[in-house]
Amino acid sequence: MVITVTLNPALDKIILLKRLEKNKNNQIMETVYDIGGKATHISVVLSALYVENIATGIFAGKNGLRVQSLLEDKGVYCDFIWQGEGETRESLIIVPQEEGGSYMITQRGFSITRDTFKKMKSKLLDLIKEGDMVVFAGGPPPGISIEEYKELLQLVEKRKGKLILDIRGPYLEAGLQLMPYLIKPNEYEFQEITGMDTSKEKQCMLGIERLLKQGIKIVALSLGKRGSLIGTQEGFLRIIPPEVQEVNDTGCGDVFLGGALAMLAQHKNIEETFRFATAMGASKATHRESSKFSLNQTQRFLEQVKIEFL
Repeated sequence: MVITVTLNPALDKIILLKRLEKNKNNQIMETVYDIGGKATHISVVLSALYVENIATGIFAGKNGLRVQSLLEDKGVYCDFIWQGEGETRESLIIVPQEEGGSYMITQRGFSITRDTFKKMKSKLLDLIKEGDMVVFAGGPPPGISIEEYKELLQLVEKRKGKLILDIRGPYLEAGLQLMPYLIKPNEYEFQEITGMDTSKEKQCMLGIERLLKQGIKIVALSLGKRGSLIGTQEGFLRIIPPEVQEVNDTGCGDVFLGGALAMLAQHKNIEETFRFATAMGASKATHRESSKFSLNQTQRFLEQVKIEFL
């Protein structure tokens, strides 16, 4: 079982434009709403691949109802905590079609009460069983301190689950103390925790080796369009993604991680795991929605993923 934890989910409002120009009237071509909040995207991937999973976290208000409805429409089993006061945040994603990529503008989210935090702890204790992979992705909302966040992570250790982290800053540093099974830092996050220059491969490998020595089993360093560098106790893989016509890069890392966890849940080897994850992330980049990808397209991209053993 995989349990995904999104403490600060969002409703993504995606605005498509021809181009984005300063001091000009930028006319909207289309507006689309989709699921936001990192770990929710992972559950979407797992459900599409028929990997047993539960999505949990904290919702509030009409936006929360809408996000849950979008998740359920994609076959995701939801078991969220609901707070009576507050409103699930909305993220604004601007996609200028002539540029490729996207601009993201996010809200902080609503403040969590003490009662909601206690309910979240109880929910995790109820859900997590020995051997489960438990994914914490994205930062917490206001009202949860670093120490309280660490308390939630420690519940995975208490239940003998496998902790997966896709978080940043002091929350990631706190999580590293618990020897997670897998972490997926991007370049900025990796530099924060290792001090290494990600433009230099040897420094990346040295930083990954240090993390592996702390007890982490898999380090998946995301290098954006340059692909990723995967480190395990057995060695390193350099993974180069296929070239695609990028439409919206929001959610690519989440879909990548979802694909990887789906493969790991099926006991695939590291090469097969991250070849598939990379192909799936590439597919996501070609779609305008935050959580959309194509399994047929992923299969076509598999052969175009280049892997080098270092």
